[in-house]
Amino acid sequence: MAARPKASLRPGQGGEPTVLELERPLAASLTPGQPLVAHFHSSEGVVLLREPAALGGFFAGSLSSLSVEEVLGHVVSGIRSGQLTLQNGPVQRTVTFRDGQPTFAVSSVHHERLGSVVVQLGLVTPEQLHLALGKVTPSLRIGAVLTREGFLSEANLYSAMTYLVREVMLNLFEMAEGSFLFLEGRQPPGDQVKLQERTRDLVIQGLKRGEAVARLRRRFPDELMVTTGAEAPPPGEEALFAKAASGTSLGALRSFWEGSLFSFLTWVEERMRDGALVIQLRSVPAVAPVAPMPRRASGTFAAIPPPVVAPMSPEERFNSLLAQIHTAIRLAGANPDLLRGFLESPQPGLEAAYEGVTLGPDGRLDVERIRSNVSSGGEALARAMTLEALDAFVSYALFSARNVLPGEMSERLYRGYRDLQEGLS
Repeated sequence: MAARPKASLRPGQGGEPTVLELERPLAASLTPGQPLVAHFHSSEGVVLLREPAALGGFFAGSLSSLSVEEVLGHVVSGIRSGQLTLQNGPVQRTVTFRDGQPTFAVSSVHHERLGSVVVQLGLVTPEQLHLALGKVTPSLRIGAVLTREGFLSEANLYSAMTYLVREVMLNLFEMAEGSFLFLEGRQPPGDQVKLQERTRDLVIQGLKRGEAVARLRRRFPDELMVTTGAEAPPPGEEALFAKAASGTSLGALRSFWEGSLFSFLTWVEERMRDGALVIQLRSVPAVAPVAPMPRRASGTFAAIPPPVVAPMSPEERFNSLLAQIHTAIRLAGANPDLLRGFLESPQPGLEAAYEGVTLGPDGRLDVERIRSNVSSGGEALARAMTLEALDAFVSYALFSARNVLPGEMSERLYRGYRDLQEGLS
């Protein structure tokens, strides 16, 4: 395991101030306006944090003491909001939670970045991504560039983001070593998505993935030497197999793999089974056979009414917020029709709910049609499913609007959304 950057605290002598020495990776992130705050824990240690204004608390430790499952259990079962960061050497993954639900994620791993994901999913070509990356600026992110250039629809961008958040969340379970830090507090302003799976179901999937990774790593360690077998490689994998033609270790082969450790080890198992990849017996002892696996724009927003908190039904409140988002997009000089992308390509699991549903000229949805589409399970269930479908659409609308609205207006609409959700909880 790579050594983690450390801080060295040297007490002063003769009235001299205490000196804190930081290794370069830590020191490089310091700025005069963002000092670190020290939290002392008896004489055994100190935790340094750059504290946001709304920080409610923190939870930190080593994954050798608490597993990923135990750390997530603290966040999910406690219905907590904040940011969870796991780090092991150069690998860092951060998941943002709201009331125990993952809403956003970022990662230092290349294949877990948005640009890589949209290419993996076949939504844009490598050439389009290359052109878009050349136009990214500190204030214009890759998602906004891809949609502005017409390479990616808003609906597909949202789908890619939900896929990315889900994958980063699941890949946390690949991390058996390293450290974690959970900063509790309000979510920072930024993109938010809504996953259709319950968080507990995702945790169960992650546990299964973690167990599979542990089992496969025992069977296929990094030092295991492999070479190509008698069977031809599947189409599209020729370049990868060329790396193994003269014999190579799995660790070296993995460096050319675009995907998670779980996907790589699963691929190795499959290729071992079909004979396209074999163990180089002269280099390592034989192992047991593998068992079969079962654009921002300016404008005036004075005409936009504040979030409505009048006594309306939840469905009406969702539609009221949608009307505000629709108006804000129009006043920003963008085309509000970008909201229709969700209706054309609903999230998985919502296709039936949004069948035949239209968007009104003011941005409101045909709620009665949604309710009719999901009415087979009784009134109470239909109402719950209707609200879930509306919540998913509003989350998408806010995500899309963020690419064309000034930050202040975007955050104002997000606050309206949070107030709405809190009113329903």
